[in-house]
Parts: sequence; structure tokens; C-alpha cells
Amino acid sequence: MHTRIQLDPGSTAVPCEQCGRPTLHVARLVREDGTPVSHTMVCTTCHPRRHRMPPRVP
Repeated sequence: MHTRIQLDPGSTAVPCEQCGRPTLHVARLVREDGTPVSHTMVCTTCHPRRHRMPPRVP
């Protein structure tokens, strides 16, 4: 089962400890069906969005 990171639209960005920019957001890790799995913090400056395909399972 695949998971994805979804920024919480209601969260307020705060300064990132690593880069200092106010781009640290609360994000949810969600399953394919939208069920939340956990929460994490994501800096959109240090870790820009990447469009990657997950590895294929043989």
C-alpha cells in the first residue's frame, strides 16, 4: 500500500531550524484511501516537492 504526505491546510508555517525560512508545515502521512497514518513536520524549502514514481514491485 502506498502512502503520501499531505500538508495540513490549516497549519501555520513556522521558521525552520535548518534553513531559517518560515516554511515549516505540519503534514499528514495518509494512505491511498485518505486514511491518516501519522503527522510530521515538512520544510518546503529544505525538502521541495518531488514528483517521483514509487518503485515497482515485481
